[in-house]
Amino acid sequence: SDLTSGELRNLHAHYCAEAELTDRWIGRILRKIDDLNLWENSIVLFMSDHGKSLGEHDRTGKSNRNLADDRLWPVYPELAHIPLMVAAPGLEGGRTVDALLQPPDVLPTLLDLAGVDVAPPEPFHGKSIASLLRGESQAPPNDCAISASFLRQTDGTIPISRNTPVLYTEAWGYAPIGSEGERELFDLKVDPYGETNVASDHPRVVEELHERLIGRLQGIDAPEEAIGVFKEKVTPRKEKGRTVDSIPR
Repeated sequence: SDLTSGELRNLHAHYCAEAELTDRWIGRILRKIDDLNLWENSIVLFMSDHGKSLGEHDRTGKSNRNLADDRLWPVYPELAHIPLMVAAPGLEGGRTVDALLQPPDVLPTLLDLAGVDVAPPEPFHGKSIASLLRGESQAPPNDCAISASFLRQTDGTIPISRNTPVLYTEAWGYAPIGSEGERELFDLKVDPYGETNVASDHPRVVEELHERLIGRLQGIDAPEEAIGVFKEKVTPRKEKGRTVDSIPR
Protein backbone atom coordinates (compact mmCIF):
# COMPACT_ATOMS: atom_id res chain seq x y z
CA SER A 1 0.00 0.00 0.00
CA ASP A 2 3.05 2.29 0.09
CA LEU A 3 3.13 2.17 -3.72
CA THR A 4 0.58 3.24 -6.28
CA SER A 5 -0.50 0.70 -8.88
CA GLY A 6 1.65 2.53 -11.42
CA GLU A 7 4.71 2.40 -9.17
CA LEU A 8 4.13 -1.31 -8.59
CA ARG A 9 3.95 -1.95 -12.35
CA ASN A 10 7.16 0.05 -12.77
CA LEU A 11 8.86 -2.06 -10.07
CA HIS A 12 7.77 -5.22 -11.87
CA ALA A 13 9.08 -3.88 -15.16
CA HIS A 14 12.48 -3.15 -13.61
CA TYR A 15 12.61 -6.67 -12.18
CA CYS A 16 11.84 -8.14 -15.60
CA ALA A 17 14.55 -5.97 -17.14
CA GLU A 18 17.11 -7.17 -14.59
CA ALA A 19 16.14 -10.78 -15.31
CA GLU A 20 16.61 -10.17 -19.04
CA LEU A 21 19.98 -8.52 -18.42
CA THR A 22 21.15 -11.53 -16.38
CA ASP A 23 19.83 -13.91 -19.04
CA ARG A 24 21.76 -12.09 -21.75
CA TRP A 25 25.08 -12.24 -19.88
CA ILE A 26 24.61 -15.88 -18.92
CA GLY A 27 24.04 -16.46 -22.61
CA ARG A 28 27.41 -14.89 -23.40
CA ILE A 29 29.11 -17.24 -20.97
CA LEU A 30 27.41 -20.26 -22.55
CA ARG A 31 28.34 -19.01 -26.02
CA LYS A 32 31.99 -18.80 -24.95
CA ILE A 33 31.81 -22.39 -23.72
CA ASP A 34 30.50 -23.27 -27.19
CA ASP A 35 33.30 -21.33 -28.90
CA LEU A 36 36.01 -23.04 -26.85
CA ASN A 37 34.47 -26.54 -27.15
CA LEU A 38 34.42 -26.97 -23.39
CA TRP A 39 31.16 -28.87 -22.99
CA GLU A 40 32.82 -32.29 -23.12
CA ASN A 41 34.92 -31.63 -20.03
CA SER A 42 32.93 -29.02 -18.12
CA ILE A 43 30.12 -28.97 -15.59
CA VAL A 44 27.93 -25.87 -15.66
CA LEU A 45 25.55 -25.25 -12.77
CA PHE A 46 23.23 -22.23 -12.77
CA MET A 47 21.28 -21.11 -9.74
CA SER A 48 20.20 -17.88 -8.08
CA ASP A 49 20.23 -16.48 -4.56
CA HIS A 50 16.56 -15.76 -3.86
CA GLY A 51 13.45 -14.34 -5.43
CA LYS A 52 11.76 -11.00 -4.83
CA SER A 53 8.31 -9.96 -3.70
CA LEU A 54 6.62 -7.64 -6.18
CA GLY A 55 3.41 -7.16 -4.27
CA GLU A 56 2.84 -10.77 -3.18
CA HIS A 57 1.84 -11.03 0.49
CA ASP A 58 1.52 -7.22 0.43
CA ARG A 59 5.30 -6.86 0.28
CA THR A 60 7.99 -5.62 -2.05
CA GLY A 61 11.62 -6.70 -1.81
CA LYS A 62 13.20 -9.54 0.15
CA SER A 63 13.07 -8.47 3.78
CA ASN A 64 11.42 -5.83 5.94
CA ARG A 65 13.17 -2.46 5.62
CA ASN A 66 10.12 -0.29 6.17
CA LEU A 67 10.04 1.57 9.49
CA ALA A 68 6.24 1.64 9.36
CA ASP A 69 5.89 -2.15 8.89
CA ASP A 70 5.73 -4.21 12.08
CA ARG A 71 5.32 -7.56 10.32
CA LEU A 72 7.81 -10.40 10.15
CA TRP A 73 8.72 -11.64 6.69
CA PRO A 74 8.75 -15.43 6.24
CA VAL A 75 10.54 -16.82 3.19
CA TYR A 76 7.38 -17.26 1.15
CA PRO A 77 7.39 -19.19 -2.18
CA GLU A 78 8.18 -16.14 -4.32
CA LEU A 79 11.46 -15.83 -2.38
CA ALA A 80 12.31 -19.50 -1.86
CA HIS A 81 11.65 -21.03 -5.27
CA ILE A 82 14.79 -20.42 -7.33
CA PRO A 83 16.13 -21.89 -10.59
CA LEU A 84 18.67 -24.71 -10.67
CA MET A 85 20.00 -26.02 -13.98
CA VAL A 86 22.91 -28.37 -14.57
CA ALA A 87 24.77 -29.40 -17.72
CA ALA A 88 27.57 -31.97 -17.64
CA PRO A 89 29.14 -34.60 -19.92
CA GLY A 90 26.89 -37.63 -20.16
CA LEU A 91 23.72 -35.87 -19.01
CA GLU A 92 20.70 -35.91 -21.28
CA GLY A 93 19.55 -32.37 -22.04
CA GLY A 94 16.06 -31.27 -21.13
CA ARG A 95 15.52 -33.64 -18.21
CA THR A 96 13.40 -32.27 -15.35
CA VAL A 97 14.03 -33.46 -11.82
CA ASP A 98 11.17 -33.25 -9.34
CA ALA A 99 12.94 -32.94 -5.99
CA LEU A 100 13.46 -30.58 -3.08
CA LEU A 101 17.05 -29.38 -3.16
CA GLN A 102 19.18 -26.95 -1.17
CA PRO A 103 22.63 -25.35 -1.57
CA PRO A 104 24.39 -28.00 0.60
CA ASP A 105 23.49 -30.52 -2.12
CA VAL A 106 25.59 -28.66 -4.70
CA LEU A 107 29.08 -29.68 -3.56
CA PRO A 108 28.49 -33.45 -3.33
CA THR A 109 26.65 -33.30 -6.67
CA LEU A 110 29.57 -31.59 -8.42
CA LEU A 111 32.06 -34.08 -6.94
CA ASP A 112 29.85 -36.99 -8.02
CA LEU A 113 29.46 -35.68 -11.57
CA ALA A 114 33.21 -35.09 -11.80
CA GLY A 115 33.96 -38.59 -10.57
CA VAL A 116 35.94 -37.25 -7.63
CA ASP A 117 36.02 -39.36 -4.47
CA VAL A 118 36.86 -37.38 -1.35
CA ALA A 119 37.02 -38.15 2.35
CA PRO A 120 36.01 -34.91 4.10
CA PRO A 121 37.05 -34.43 7.74
CA GLU A 122 33.34 -34.12 8.57
CA PRO A 123 30.40 -35.57 6.61
CA PHE A 124 28.72 -33.34 4.04
CA HIS A 125 25.33 -32.01 5.10
CA GLY A 126 24.08 -32.18 1.51
CA LYS A 127 23.39 -35.15 -0.74
CA SER A 128 24.35 -35.72 -4.37
CA ILE A 129 21.59 -35.57 -6.96
CA ALA A 130 23.81 -36.91 -9.75
CA SER A 131 21.80 -40.14 -10.01
CA LEU A 132 18.63 -38.09 -10.46
CA LEU A 133 20.27 -35.96 -13.14
CA ARG A 134 21.40 -39.09 -14.98
CA GLY A 135 17.93 -40.62 -14.78
CA GLU A 136 19.24 -43.56 -12.75
CA SER A 137 17.06 -42.87 -9.71
CA GLN A 138 13.73 -41.27 -8.95
CA ALA A 139 14.22 -41.12 -5.20
CA PRO A 140 14.58 -37.48 -4.02
CA PRO A 141 17.45 -36.87 -1.58
CA ASN A 142 15.40 -34.74 0.82
CA ASP A 143 11.85 -34.97 2.15
CA CYS A 144 11.87 -31.27 3.01
CA ALA A 145 13.80 -28.04 2.51
CA ILE A 146 14.22 -25.02 4.79
CA SER A 147 14.79 -21.47 3.64
CA ALA A 148 15.59 -18.82 6.26
CA SER A 149 17.88 -16.26 7.79
CA PHE A 150 19.92 -17.13 10.87
CA LEU A 151 17.89 -15.94 13.86
CA ARG A 152 19.01 -14.97 17.34
CA GLN A 153 16.40 -14.35 20.00
CA THR A 154 16.78 -11.55 22.54
CA ASP A 155 14.39 -11.44 25.50
CA GLY A 156 11.77 -13.41 23.59
CA THR A 157 11.93 -11.20 20.50
CA ILE A 158 13.59 -11.31 17.08
CA PRO A 159 14.43 -8.42 14.69
CA ILE A 160 11.72 -7.73 12.16
CA SER A 161 14.34 -7.19 9.45
CA ARG A 162 15.19 -10.92 9.52
CA ASN A 163 13.46 -13.37 7.23
CA THR A 164 11.84 -16.10 9.28
CA PRO A 165 12.00 -19.67 7.96
CA VAL A 166 9.57 -21.70 5.95
CA LEU A 167 9.87 -25.47 5.76
CA TYR A 168 8.76 -26.88 2.42
CA THR A 169 7.61 -30.38 1.56
CA GLU A 170 5.99 -31.52 -1.67
CA ALA A 171 2.57 -30.81 -0.16
CA TRP A 172 3.04 -28.15 2.53
CA GLY A 173 4.73 -24.88 3.37
CA TYR A 174 5.13 -24.35 7.12
CA ALA A 175 6.23 -21.09 8.77
CA PRO A 176 6.92 -21.59 12.50
CA ILE A 177 7.09 -17.81 12.92
CA GLY A 178 4.58 -16.21 10.59
CA SER A 179 3.85 -12.64 9.66
CA GLU A 180 2.53 -11.75 13.11
CA GLY A 181 4.60 -14.31 15.02
CA GLU A 182 1.94 -17.01 14.68
CA ARG A 183 2.37 -20.37 12.97
CA GLU A 184 1.35 -20.46 9.30
CA LEU A 185 0.59 -23.50 7.14
CA PHE A 186 -0.06 -23.50 3.39
CA ASP A 187 -1.48 -26.30 1.28
CA LEU A 188 0.83 -25.96 -1.73
CA LYS A 189 -1.19 -28.38 -3.85
CA VAL A 190 -4.04 -25.88 -4.09
CA ASP A 191 -2.25 -22.74 -2.87
CA PRO A 192 1.23 -22.77 -4.49
CA TYR A 193 1.95 -19.14 -3.58
CA GLY A 194 1.18 -19.60 0.11
CA GLU A 195 -1.58 -17.03 0.38
CA THR A 196 -4.04 -18.77 2.73
CA ASN A 197 -3.05 -19.85 6.24
CA VAL A 198 -4.75 -23.17 7.05
CA ALA A 199 -2.83 -23.94 10.26
CA SER A 200 -5.98 -24.00 12.39
CA ASP A 201 -7.50 -26.64 10.09
CA HIS A 202 -4.52 -29.01 10.30
CA PRO A 203 -3.05 -28.93 13.84
CA ARG A 204 -1.48 -32.40 13.52
CA VAL A 205 0.29 -31.42 10.31
CA VAL A 206 1.60 -28.28 12.01
CA GLU A 207 3.04 -30.26 14.92
CA GLU A 208 4.57 -32.89 12.63
CA LEU A 209 6.22 -30.27 10.45
CA HIS A 210 7.45 -28.34 13.48
CA GLU A 211 9.20 -31.47 14.76
CA ARG A 212 10.60 -32.09 11.30
CA LEU A 213 11.94 -28.53 11.20
CA ILE A 214 13.81 -28.97 14.47
CA GLY A 215 15.06 -32.40 13.45
CA ARG A 216 16.31 -31.06 10.14
CA LEU A 217 18.20 -28.23 11.85
CA GLN A 218 19.74 -30.66 14.31
CA GLY A 219 20.70 -32.93 11.41
CA ILE A 220 22.78 -30.19 9.81
CA ASP A 221 24.44 -29.31 13.12
CA ALA A 222 22.73 -25.95 13.52
CA PRO A 223 23.78 -24.23 16.77
CA GLU A 224 21.39 -24.53 19.67
CA GLU A 225 20.69 -20.79 19.67
CA ALA A 226 19.34 -21.12 16.12
CA ILE A 227 17.14 -24.07 17.05
CA GLY A 228 15.96 -22.59 20.33
CA VAL A 229 14.18 -19.76 18.51
CA PHE A 230 11.52 -22.24 17.40
CA LYS A 231 10.97 -23.90 20.75
CA GLU A 232 9.06 -21.03 22.31
CA LYS A 233 6.83 -18.18 21.20
CA VAL A 234 8.61 -15.08 19.94
CA THR A 235 7.46 -11.59 19.04
CA PRO A 236 8.81 -9.06 16.52
CA ARG A 237 11.32 -6.48 17.74
CA LYS A 238 11.58 -3.03 16.17
CA GLU A 239 15.05 -1.86 15.28
CA LYS A 240 16.58 1.58 15.22
CA GLY A 241 18.38 2.94 12.21
CA ARG A 242 16.72 0.76 9.59
CA THR A 243 16.39 2.19 6.11
CA VAL A 244 13.09 2.61 4.31
CA ASP A 245 12.67 0.97 0.91
CA SER A 246 9.53 2.85 -0.05
CA ILE A 247 7.90 6.17 0.70
CA PRO A 248 4.69 5.89 2.77
CA ARG A 249 1.71 7.62 1.19
